[in-house]
Amino acid sequence: MDSASQPLLDALDHFCTQADGDPEFARDFYAASTPEEMVALAVDAGILIDADDFRALLRSGSTEHWEVRGEDHDNPIVHLQRVFRL
Repeated sequence: MDSASQPLLDALDHFCTQADGDPEFARDFYAASTPEEMVALAVDAGILIDADDFRALLRSGSTEHWEVRGEDHDNPIVHLQRVFRL
């Protein structure tokens, strides 16, 4: 991943950290089932990212530290992969 992508990777990490640590945010995060809903949730959280950015980051392999545990209902990256059909 190039250095221009680092801010997006940091934003994705922050987004996942919110989903992992804030019960109210997690409820909305895990309720999102479409790319549009997930992008809207990110934008509402102040993270300007679009569906293509999500897909590129999720395909990059740079999110692997999030994949060490859990399933769709309790791991943010696994849930994002399902939502974005990766």
